[in-house]
Amino acid sequence: MSGTRDDDYGTALEDELGLRDVPRDEVDLIVREVRSHLAESGEDPLETFGSPEHYADQFAPRSWTRRMLWLLVALAGLLGAGAGWLILSGVFGLMDPSMQLWGWAPSIRLTLGTFCLVGLVALLTFMVTESRRRQASWKPRG
Repeated sequence: MSGTRDDDYGTALEDELGLRDVPRDEVDLIVREVRSHLAESGEDPLETFGSPEHYADQFAPRSWTRRMLWLLVALAGLLGAGAGWLILSGVFGLMDPSMQLWGWAPSIRLTLGTFCLVGLVALLTFMVTESRRRQASWKPRG
């Protein structure tokens, strides 16, 4: 039964290290060492290492982007939904002038939708670039 608990802990640790941009080969090494120790000792992973998040802190502290992940996801969702809604509203407004949104002309809706779309692309580009930069500069502790 402890094998399942150890596997679950290893999977959670693997996920947490991946979210912190630890390189894949290093994640595999860390998780393999944890699983090996747990298999040999039979210890409870939470008692030995603490939570996967706490143990991952020893290798890669949470970056500001990781701490604000839900906020960034919400912002990306709002930008995407806003862009889609404004662009569609603008297109429908061009096809049928009776389609109104807050009294804005279709051209204004299309422009605002485009700005939202550009903001979404910029946010996603920034997140990917930061992730790759952190992964490239990652150095093992210890």
